[in-house]
Amino acid sequence: MTSPGQIARGAGSVAVIVACQVGTHYAASTPGEQGLGLMLVVAPLLAIALAAAARTQHRVWLLPLWALACLGLWWLRAPLVRHFAWGAYFEHLSFVLAMAFVFGRTLSAGQEPLCSQFAAVVHGSLAPAIARYTRQITVAWTVFFLMIAGISTLLFAVSSVVVWSTFANYMTLPLVAVMFVGEHAWRRVALPDVERPSLLAVARAYRHTMHGRVHGDGLY
Repeated sequence: MTSPGQIARGAGSVAVIVACQVGTHYAASTPGEQGLGLMLVVAPLLAIALAAAARTQHRVWLLPLWALACLGLWWLRAPLVRHFAWGAYFEHLSFVLAMAFVFGRTLSAGQEPLCSQFAAVVHGSLAPAIARYTRQITVAWTVFFLMIAGISTLLFAVSSVVVWSTFANYMTLPLVAVMFVGEHAWRRVALPDVERPSLLAVARAYRHTMHGRVHGDGLY
């Protein structure tokens, strides 16, 4: 069961992500707000880096390195503000490519496809038909994130920053949600004889699997 605390933390994380995306788009589309945009791009990355550094056994040298990075960013703030759109682009690109890697790396020989791992949490041992389907879906998610990265790069190269930002900040997560819901609906066609778990059960399986990968093998 999902506890109220977990729900609150999840809702808070979503709220922070949405606020950063809205703020980044505002900065991209409003003259003179590049400083705000740079802060919204850099601050989450610094917070994640600080949390990761504080949890490792190498914190003695990682934390001072983090502080030096902060000083370097402050020293370079003027050119970074002028070109903050590049920082926003690389942040978005890094996220979608990281997601493509998370799914894609599990397709290599000897690995269990990530969607198969999700399914195993819900169904236990997988029948051959389910194993084939979940491998195909893992491929689909990998291609999906690579396509998002490609569209983002194309828009950044050939269109205005505002157009790119609209796609990156207002369309990426809704497209992920559409992909998630669409795959759940397609499962009824692809596996008509297999009981379909609820969307909430799938989300819990994803959280359980990723939590295990973070704290079990230390990959992420």
